[in-house]
Amino acid sequence: SAQTKRPPAVRGPPPVGSGGGRGHPLPLAAGRGRGGGRRRARMPRPVNQFCCGCSLRFGVTCILILSLIRNLYYIVTSFSEIVLRVPLVAGAGSQTYQTFNAAFSLLGLPLICAGLWGAFGQSEGHLRVYVAYALVSFFLDAGFMVVFLLSEDLCATLPDFLLQQGNAFACGFVRSATFSLTTLAGIVQAYFIYVVWSLCEDLKASGGGAGLSELMRSANDQHVKQRYLAPQGDGYFGAAAAGVPVSYGAFGAPGFGGPPRIYGEAHDTTYPPKFR
Repeated sequence: SAQTKRPPAVRGPPPVGSGGGRGHPLPLAAGRGRGGGRRRARMPRPVNQFCCGCSLRFGVTCILILSLIRNLYYIVTSFSEIVLRVPLVAGAGSQTYQTFNAAFSLLGLPLICAGLWGAFGQSEGHLRVYVAYALVSFFLDAGFMVVFLLSEDLCATLPDFLLQQGNAFACGFVRSATFSLTTLAGIVQAYFIYVVWSLCEDLKASGGGAGLSELMRSANDQHVKQRYLAPQGDGYFGAAAAGVPVSYGAFGAPGFGGPPRIYGEAHDTTYPPKFR
Protein backbone atom coordinates (compact mmCIF):
# COMPACT_ATOMS: atom_id res chain seq x y z
CA SER A 1 0.00 0.00 0.00
CA ALA A 2 1.18 3.48 -0.76
CA GLN A 3 2.25 5.47 2.26
CA THR A 4 0.72 8.92 2.54
CA LYS A 5 3.07 11.72 3.57
CA ARG A 6 1.88 14.03 6.26
CA PRO A 7 2.58 17.75 5.87
CA PRO A 8 5.06 19.20 8.37
CA ALA A 9 3.48 20.65 11.48
CA VAL A 10 3.50 24.46 11.64
CA ARG A 11 4.62 25.81 14.95
CA GLY A 12 2.92 28.89 16.26
CA PRO A 13 4.50 31.65 18.32
CA PRO A 14 5.47 30.74 21.86
CA PRO A 15 2.95 31.70 24.51
CA VAL A 16 3.38 34.98 26.28
CA GLY A 17 5.49 34.64 29.36
CA SER A 18 7.42 31.57 28.18
CA GLY A 19 11.08 31.71 27.26
CA GLY A 20 10.76 30.67 23.63
CA GLY A 21 9.07 27.37 24.50
CA ARG A 22 12.01 26.20 26.66
CA GLY A 23 10.32 26.59 29.98
CA HIS A 24 12.24 29.71 31.04
CA PRO A 25 9.89 32.56 31.89
CA LEU A 26 10.68 35.94 30.41
CA PRO A 27 11.14 38.87 32.80
CA LEU A 28 8.01 40.89 33.30
CA ALA A 29 7.58 44.21 31.56
CA ALA A 30 7.05 45.94 34.85
CA GLY A 31 10.17 47.58 36.16
CA ARG A 32 11.57 48.15 32.70
CA GLY A 33 12.17 51.45 31.00
CA ARG A 34 11.37 52.57 27.49
CA GLY A 35 14.52 51.01 26.04
CA GLY A 36 14.00 47.66 27.72
CA GLY A 37 16.45 48.33 30.55
CA ARG A 38 15.55 48.19 34.19
CA ARG A 39 14.60 51.45 35.80
CA ARG A 40 17.01 52.80 38.35
CA ALA A 41 16.37 55.38 41.00
CA ARG A 42 17.57 58.74 39.80
CA MET A 43 20.03 60.59 41.97
CA PRO A 44 19.57 64.34 42.39
CA ARG A 45 21.57 66.47 40.01
CA PRO A 46 24.68 68.00 41.64
CA VAL A 47 24.90 71.76 41.82
CA ASN A 48 27.80 73.65 40.25
CA GLN A 49 27.62 76.79 42.39
CA PHE A 50 27.18 77.72 46.03
CA CYS A 51 24.59 80.36 46.93
CA CYS A 52 24.02 81.28 43.27
CA GLY A 53 27.45 82.59 42.35
CA CYS A 54 30.24 81.19 44.55
CA SER A 55 32.36 78.23 43.61
CA LEU A 56 31.79 74.84 45.18
CA ARG A 57 35.22 74.75 46.78
CA PHE A 58 34.64 78.11 48.46
CA GLY A 59 31.21 77.03 49.65
CA VAL A 60 32.45 73.72 51.04
CA THR A 61 35.29 75.50 52.84
CA CYS A 62 32.82 77.90 54.48
CA ILE A 63 30.55 75.00 55.46
CA LEU A 64 33.43 73.09 57.04
CA ILE A 65 34.61 76.16 58.97
CA LEU A 66 31.08 76.75 60.30
CA SER A 67 30.85 73.10 61.30
CA LEU A 68 34.20 73.37 63.09
CA ILE A 69 33.04 76.47 64.99
CA ARG A 70 29.81 74.72 66.01
CA ASN A 71 31.65 71.67 67.34
CA LEU A 72 34.12 73.81 69.29
CA TYR A 73 31.21 75.75 70.78
CA TYR A 74 29.54 72.55 71.99
CA ILE A 75 32.81 71.25 73.45
CA VAL A 76 33.60 74.48 75.31
CA THR A 77 30.10 74.93 76.73
CA SER A 78 29.87 71.30 77.83
CA PHE A 79 33.31 71.40 79.45
CA SER A 80 32.45 74.59 81.29
CA GLU A 81 29.10 73.22 82.48
CA ILE A 82 30.21 69.73 83.53
CA VAL A 83 33.84 70.11 84.63
CA LEU A 84 34.18 73.75 85.73
CA ARG A 85 30.61 74.08 87.00
CA VAL A 86 30.35 77.43 85.24
CA PRO A 87 27.29 77.53 82.97
CA LEU A 88 27.92 79.63 79.90
CA VAL A 89 24.51 79.13 78.30
CA ALA A 90 21.22 79.07 80.17
CA GLY A 91 19.09 76.01 79.49
CA ALA A 92 21.85 73.99 77.80
CA GLY A 93 20.17 70.71 78.72
CA SER A 94 20.93 67.82 81.03
CA GLN A 95 24.42 66.57 81.71
CA THR A 96 23.71 63.38 79.78
CA TYR A 97 22.76 65.38 76.71
CA GLN A 98 25.77 67.69 77.05
CA THR A 99 28.16 64.76 77.51
CA PHE A 100 26.84 63.03 74.40
CA ASN A 101 26.96 66.29 72.46
CA ALA A 102 30.55 66.98 73.50
CA ALA A 103 31.65 63.41 72.66
CA PHE A 104 30.02 63.57 69.23
CA SER A 105 31.63 66.96 68.60
CA LEU A 106 35.05 65.60 69.59
CA LEU A 107 34.52 62.71 67.19
CA GLY A 108 33.72 65.16 64.41
CA LEU A 109 36.87 67.29 64.76
CA PRO A 110 39.22 64.92 62.84
CA LEU A 111 36.49 64.27 60.28
CA ILE A 112 36.05 68.00 59.68
CA CYS A 113 39.83 68.36 59.30
CA ALA A 114 39.74 65.49 56.81
CA GLY A 115 37.03 67.35 54.89
CA LEU A 116 39.16 70.51 54.80
CA TRP A 117 42.07 68.44 53.53
CA GLY A 118 39.85 67.00 50.82
CA ALA A 119 38.52 70.43 49.81
CA PHE A 120 41.99 71.95 49.43
CA GLY A 121 43.66 68.81 48.06
CA GLN A 122 40.75 67.79 45.81
CA SER A 123 40.41 64.40 47.47
CA GLU A 124 37.01 62.80 47.07
CA GLY A 125 37.47 60.16 49.78
CA HIS A 126 38.13 62.68 52.58
CA LEU A 127 35.01 64.64 51.66
CA ARG A 128 32.93 61.45 51.57
CA VAL A 129 33.93 60.79 55.18
CA TYR A 130 32.67 64.23 56.19
CA VAL A 131 29.43 63.72 54.24
CA ALA A 132 28.76 60.54 56.25
CA TYR A 133 29.41 62.40 59.52
CA ALA A 134 27.17 65.30 58.43
CA LEU A 135 24.33 62.91 57.57
CA VAL A 136 24.53 61.26 61.00
CA SER A 137 24.59 64.68 62.65
CA PHE A 138 21.57 65.80 60.61
CA PHE A 139 19.45 62.81 61.64
CA LEU A 140 20.50 63.14 65.29
CA ASP A 141 19.54 66.82 65.33
CA ALA A 142 16.24 66.06 63.61
CA GLY A 143 15.42 63.32 66.13
CA PHE A 144 16.31 65.53 69.07
CA MET A 145 14.11 68.35 67.79
CA VAL A 146 11.17 66.00 67.25
CA VAL A 147 11.50 64.62 70.79
CA PHE A 148 11.87 68.13 72.21
CA LEU A 149 8.79 69.48 70.42
CA LEU A 150 6.68 66.49 71.47
CA SER A 151 7.79 66.33 75.11
CA GLU A 152 8.21 69.99 76.07
CA ASP A 153 5.46 72.54 76.55
CA LEU A 154 6.51 75.67 74.71
CA CYS A 155 3.82 77.73 76.37
CA ALA A 156 5.02 76.95 79.92
CA THR A 157 7.83 79.50 79.91
CA LEU A 158 6.83 82.60 77.98
CA PRO A 159 8.55 85.98 78.16
CA ASP A 160 6.72 88.81 79.91
CA PHE A 161 6.52 91.11 76.90
CA LEU A 162 4.53 88.45 75.03
CA LEU A 163 2.23 87.73 77.97
CA GLN A 164 1.17 91.37 77.92
CA GLN A 165 -0.36 90.78 74.47
CA GLY A 166 -2.44 87.86 75.68
CA ASN A 167 -1.86 84.25 76.61
CA ALA A 168 -3.24 82.75 73.38
CA PHE A 169 -1.31 85.15 71.16
CA ALA A 170 1.96 84.54 73.01
CA CYS A 171 1.58 80.75 72.90
CA GLY A 172 0.70 80.72 69.21
CA PHE A 173 3.55 83.07 68.35
CA VAL A 174 6.14 80.98 70.22
CA ARG A 175 4.96 77.74 68.64
CA SER A 176 4.92 79.21 65.12
CA ALA A 177 8.37 80.76 65.56
CA THR A 178 9.81 77.51 66.94
CA PHE A 179 8.44 75.35 64.13
CA SER A 180 9.54 77.88 61.49
CA LEU A 181 13.07 78.19 62.82
CA THR A 182 13.40 74.42 63.21
CA THR A 183 12.28 73.84 59.63
CA LEU A 184 14.57 76.57 58.31
CA ALA A 185 17.55 75.15 60.22
CA GLY A 186 16.85 71.67 58.80
CA ILE A 187 16.62 73.01 55.24
CA VAL A 188 19.90 74.94 55.58
CA GLN A 189 21.69 71.91 57.05
CA ALA A 190 20.38 69.66 54.27
CA TYR A 191 21.51 72.20 51.66
CA PHE A 192 25.01 72.27 53.16
CA ILE A 193 25.22 68.47 52.94
CA TYR A 194 23.96 68.64 49.35
CA VAL A 195 26.69 71.14 48.41
CA VAL A 196 29.46 68.97 49.88
CA TRP A 197 28.05 65.92 48.10
CA SER A 198 27.98 67.90 44.83
CA LEU A 199 31.68 68.68 45.19
CA CYS A 200 32.32 64.97 45.78
CA GLU A 201 30.50 64.14 42.55
CA ASP A 202 32.44 66.82 40.72
CA LEU A 203 35.75 65.39 41.93
CA LYS A 204 34.56 61.92 41.00
CA ALA A 205 33.79 63.01 37.44
CA SER A 206 36.97 65.04 36.94
CA GLY A 207 39.30 62.70 38.78
CA GLY A 208 40.49 65.48 41.05
CA GLY A 209 42.58 67.04 38.28
CA ALA A 210 42.73 70.59 37.05
CA GLY A 211 39.42 72.07 36.04
CA LEU A 212 38.57 73.99 32.90
CA SER A 213 39.25 77.32 34.58
CA GLU A 214 42.81 76.27 35.51
CA LEU A 215 43.41 74.97 31.98
CA MET A 216 42.10 78.17 30.38
CA ARG A 217 44.20 80.25 32.74
CA SER A 218 47.41 78.60 31.50
CA ALA A 219 46.36 78.36 27.84
CA ASN A 220 48.56 81.29 26.70
CA ASP A 221 51.63 80.38 28.76
CA GLN A 222 53.36 78.78 25.79
CA HIS A 223 52.81 81.85 23.62
CA VAL A 224 54.16 84.09 26.36
CA LYS A 225 57.26 81.92 26.71
CA GLN A 226 57.86 81.98 22.96
CA ARG A 227 57.48 85.74 22.92
CA TYR A 228 59.82 86.55 25.80
CA LEU A 229 62.30 83.68 25.58
CA ALA A 230 62.94 83.80 21.82
CA PRO A 231 66.36 85.20 20.68
CA GLN A 232 66.05 88.93 20.26
CA GLY A 233 67.18 90.48 16.98
CA ASP A 234 66.25 87.58 14.72
CA GLY A 235 64.21 88.93 11.87
CA TYR A 236 64.89 92.59 12.64
CA PHE A 237 66.79 95.00 10.41
CA GLY A 238 67.04 92.56 7.55
CA ALA A 239 68.74 89.84 9.62
CA ALA A 240 66.91 86.86 8.27
CA ALA A 241 68.13 83.42 9.19
CA ALA A 242 68.44 81.66 5.85
CA GLY A 243 67.44 81.99 2.25
CA VAL A 244 66.62 85.23 0.50
CA PRO A 245 65.21 87.81 2.94
CA VAL A 246 62.04 89.66 2.14
CA SER A 247 62.55 93.04 3.77
CA TYR A 248 59.86 95.54 4.55
CA GLY A 249 61.28 98.72 6.02
CA ALA A 250 63.53 97.95 8.95
CA PHE A 251 62.05 94.53 9.61
CA GLY A 252 63.06 91.34 7.89
CA ALA A 253 60.51 88.65 7.30
CA PRO A 254 61.53 84.99 7.16
CA GLY A 255 63.30 84.27 3.87
CA PHE A 256 62.25 81.87 1.19
CA GLY A 257 64.53 79.41 -0.58
CA GLY A 258 67.62 78.45 1.34
CA PRO A 259 68.03 74.68 0.87
CA PRO A 260 70.90 73.57 -1.44
CA ARG A 261 69.91 72.54 -4.96
CA ILE A 262 70.71 68.92 -5.77
CA TYR A 263 70.18 69.18 -9.55
CA GLY A 264 72.44 72.12 -10.35
CA GLU A 265 71.94 75.85 -10.54
CA ALA A 266 69.87 76.21 -13.74
CA HIS A 267 67.27 74.05 -15.43
CA ASP A 268 66.41 74.04 -19.13
CA THR A 269 62.76 73.35 -19.78
CA THR A 270 62.85 73.68 -23.59
CA TYR A 271 62.41 70.68 -25.86
CA PRO A 272 64.58 69.47 -27.37
CA PRO A 273 67.05 70.49 -24.70
CA LYS A 274 70.01 72.67 -25.63
CA PHE A 275 73.34 71.11 -24.95
CA ARG A 276 75.98 73.44 -23.59
